[in-house]
Amino acid sequence: MSFGRSAGVIVAPVALGACFAVAAPPTKSAPEPATPRVEPAVVPVEVGVDQPGEPEPELKEALPPKVEAGGFTRKLDRARIAARGAPRAKGLDSAALREAALFDNEAWTGAARRELLAYLRGGDVETGAAFTEADARIVAQLQSGSSAEADGKLRDETMAVLFAMGLRLSLRKPMAREVRLEFYPGELEDLDGWNREIEENVTKKGGGYRDVSPPVGEGSIYVRVGRSIVACYRGRGGPPAALRDDAEHVAVPTKPGIYELGPAQAHVTRSWYFSQIPWGAEIRKSGDGYEYRSPGRSTWAWATRNPKNTLKMPLDGTDFEGLPETTHDGVTYAIWNKNDFGPIAWNLVPSDLYLHTTPDTETGTRPPGLDRSLSCSHGCVHIDPRERDEMMTRGYLGAGVRFIVHRWDEHLLPDPVRHDMVLGTGVASKS
Repeated sequence: MSFGRSAGVIVAPVALGACFAVAAPPTKSAPEPATPRVEPAVVPVEVGVDQPGEPEPELKEALPPKVEAGGFTRKLDRARIAARGAPRAKGLDSAALREAALFDNEAWTGAARRELLAYLRGGDVETGAAFTEADARIVAQLQSGSSAEADGKLRDETMAVLFAMGLRLSLRKPMAREVRLEFYPGELEDLDGWNREIEENVTKKGGGYRDVSPPVGEGSIYVRVGRSIVACYRGRGGPPAALRDDAEHVAVPTKPGIYELGPAQAHVTRSWYFSQIPWGAEIRKSGDGYEYRSPGRSTWAWATRNPKNTLKMPLDGTDFEGLPETTHDGVTYAIWNKNDFGPIAWNLVPSDLYLHTTPDTETGTRPPGLDRSLSCSHGCVHIDPRERDEMMTRGYLGAGVRFIVHRWDEHLLPDPVRHDMVLGTGVASKS
């Protein structure tokens, strides 16, 4: 199983941008019904074909997820990794351990240092506590057991391992200029699995994106505040190589580069059938058709075919069946919850890529305790709704935050633990 460059069908993902379009009749996606989320602070941004910010003819994404429950896990078993690393960590002498403790004390201060020490020692620590040689030895033991460099220093690779073991830090809310989000799309992806799927269903059978079953897996979004990585969240981008979807769309790797998050918005686009109407819009029956009213607006517009309809692709009446409902002022309305970008999205400026959730993850119907990877995108970055809410609360998502997309073959976690997380074992393999 390969988790980096592969000699199979896909050797190295190339930056092909977002989704490409060719002339063809529209194809609508079919997200499952979802429970609406209320985001009163977000004003829908309705983007027309002639307005800036809505690239034509490049198209965005749709499609319900194809990844079902599997053995995927993001958790590592700390106890077993520590046991595996114990014999190897004995090689550090006192001088090396003192140097490591000094490094860690300079790199980590305040509440973050206290929480790291509490995690390493397995209990509360006093205010002002500092890293010691004993703490550096614990770090080295965990590093050795996960095949990281066993030097006792809490740098990026080691922090990635600790987050995979369940470490969580509670820090002050930073300013947007202090935050950098780094997305590693191939961090926990099975590239060999992708290769086999594409070889069988695309190369041999001439199929496309909809004929490929993406292997269970996803990427990682690491949060860097200042010089240190302080958190890790789930994220999934496009496939490792370009795959033609329907006649209009192509799914491509999330393009590596340095971006900046735009303002939060309830994204509306003419490019995707269900995303022409903002998430949370009120829906009412009108004669033999349907009208919608965007959140915060007082006027109604036609959603189905009508001489006054301004949508690029008028919706079908059956698309409004099974929607959740709300009642106010004695009137009951259906609520639109099929927008492919979820209730809120952030543009990765300058590009046509977005960071957003998907309708299936907004439903809240995933069985408890069941591991399930996020769905593959057409080039955007998919995130989990609960983690999105936490990231917003902590100040990690907001206009002006830098967002770096790495290549598929770049990662922070050591290969052995990445291998085990994709297999669902959560235990470091023997090196």
